[in-house]
Amino acid sequence: MAGTGTRLTLLLFSALGFWTLWGFPGKNNLLHFLGELSEPGASIPGPTYYPMKQKFTGIAPLDKQLTTLVGFFYTAVDGNRIDISLSFLNLGSQVLAAWILITTESYRAGNKGSFIITSTTLFGLSVVIVGYACVAPIWFALHLWTSKVVSNPRDWNIILEQPIKLAIAPVATLIGFGIPSAVMTLPAPSVISFDTKLNWSALQQGWPIWIYLAQKSLESIATWFQPMVSMRTEKQKRAEMVKYMRRAYLFALGTSAGAHLLYSGLGLAAYFLPGALSTKLQVQLQPENFFIPPNPFSDEKATTLPNGALWFLQWDLVIGVLATMIWGIAVRLSENGKQDDLGAWIKALVEYGVIAAAVGPSGAAVVAVWRRDERALKAKEE
Repeated sequence: MAGTGTRLTLLLFSALGFWTLWGFPGKNNLLHFLGELSEPGASIPGPTYYPMKQKFTGIAPLDKQLTTLVGFFYTAVDGNRIDISLSFLNLGSQVLAAWILITTESYRAGNKGSFIITSTTLFGLSVVIVGYACVAPIWFALHLWTSKVVSNPRDWNIILEQPIKLAIAPVATLIGFGIPSAVMTLPAPSVISFDTKLNWSALQQGWPIWIYLAQKSLESIATWFQPMVSMRTEKQKRAEMVKYMRRAYLFALGTSAGAHLLYSGLGLAAYFLPGALSTKLQVQLQPENFFIPPNPFSDEKATTLPNGALWFLQWDLVIGVLATMIWGIAVRLSENGKQDDLGAWIKALVEYGVIAAAVGPSGAAVVAVWRRDERALKAKEE
């Protein structure tokens, strides 16, 4: 199994996540600003006046939660703050790359019957409500504690019982997360109305449910067109699993790398090529503010909702995706039985740190898990 130290480190990451996403925002005024959005006469965040939509479902507690979430994410998609928009894009892309890894783990034969590992929709809803940096490290720690694929990373545990599910997963993810996200980013009121933008922002918050529904619908369609899909031989299953696994990992790797390079590239351009950006972008993308969030144990206050939202996204990104990379490395080292080897960890952290600089931390986790899978499958062939 992955070492106890790794699991405890991930739980510490979760504790820090709860503080930076809930304790610190309670001190720095972000939660206060978000609470004001549910008050009568509230306006949408930002310089443009438009009444804040406060009724989405007719269920008061749910509407209040959605008002808070929509108001928070509206600052990332209204086009006024490029630093917030880029942080949101990078965080979302890193989470989606990790989501492919988490989904793949839920389909493995060795994890069959594990409620913790297979309940991905419940995990996703927890991320929406609580935050990725709070929930993901707990899931990673529990996975390392309970997964047979980690304790015994052999071909028969890694294989997928129904490879077609993994073939569908990237498509379902694009439908369930990508479409609502794309629509809510359209400019208002030039392309869509403010009400439409707010409604799609609320709809987007249910992305784990939409991914689940898309996945099940596409699986039904695939079964209808290929009724023998569930009756493959072991050899056919294996060939399909390898093909679909590689496609899914390439999708996850591209998702992580694309947003990471845009995010880091523009931030570094503001430092090294200041003349290439407008004055507004130059100010918003200063690396000391764009890349580095404030000390969460300080008494620093957010003067506006967007400022507090940026800090929230920054800490969610830093803690959540670093936890993802550490988990990926732990999975990789478990394949070699070196999960408790300090030297192996130091070497792996350096190696995957370099990879993360190129493709993002979640991308580095994809590479680590992918290597584990390929080695296990190759060992079976030998």
